[in-house]
Amino acid sequence: MDNNEAALHNLRAMLRTLGRFPASGYSDEIRGLTLYDGGVDEPFENYALLDPACREYDTDKQAGDIVIAAFDFFARTGRPHHWPIFPGVPDRVCLALEERGMMRDHDFTAMAADLSGTNPKEGSLDLVSGPLRDENSAREWAECVWFGFDSDDPPPEMFASLAVNMAGCDDISLLHIAGEATGLLCAAEDSAGIYYIATMPASRGKGLGGTVVEALKLTASHAGFDKLTLLATPAGHPLYLKHGFRDAGIVKIYRSPDKNP
Repeated sequence: MDNNEAALHNLRAMLRTLGRFPASGYSDEIRGLTLYDGGVDEPFENYALLDPACREYDTDKQAGDIVIAAFDFFARTGRPHHWPIFPGVPDRVCLALEERGMMRDHDFTAMAADLSGTNPKEGSLDLVSGPLRDENSAREWAECVWFGFDSDDPPPEMFASLAVNMAGCDDISLLHIAGEATGLLCAAEDSAGIYYIATMPASRGKGLGGTVVEALKLTASHAGFDKLTLLATPAGHPLYLKHGFRDAGIVKIYRSPDKNP
């Protein structure tokens, strides 16, 4: 499995893990399509994920049908959602998304780091707490994530509840620099990936995001993994390069403009 495939594999494992929680919506009934509704009215908490190796959308009609099936799934709640399009998914799927009113957002970059020889600087991780397992810590983590991604409002209850459920899941580790920075490790289905790297606006420029990344690398290494993956936003890409991650492929992002079109 190359690094791009590893990033896709872990993202699918993450969605499958989240799909076990109460109040979430999840479906993998259609071959090659993974659907996840996180219960939050924010596109990047709700996913439609395609398997590039699947041949279920090799014609224009198949591509259109699979897009319609995904929209039917999200129409049950009216949630906005997004599609990470990994290399190998045919362009006809993107055209079908555009025909349904989906918007092209900034590309993400699939990245991976080799964990062999992971040795953090002495004292560099002293600020990091985790894995968080109690409800109060999980809710504080959720609040830091929400404000860290530049929201003006506190996290919705559905996201705070999601954090509490994740705190109780053996496959997920929530890490936190109290009130300042966050991260998450998903170690499931023989893969490891990181998500929700966020720093509160007032705490930026202190290197805290990098400290969380190093803590997540160490956690994954201690769990026996030799590779760690992620999807980097344009803003986060330089941070991950600095901490040993290397580019594995460009992931196109399509999102609904507001509610499900």
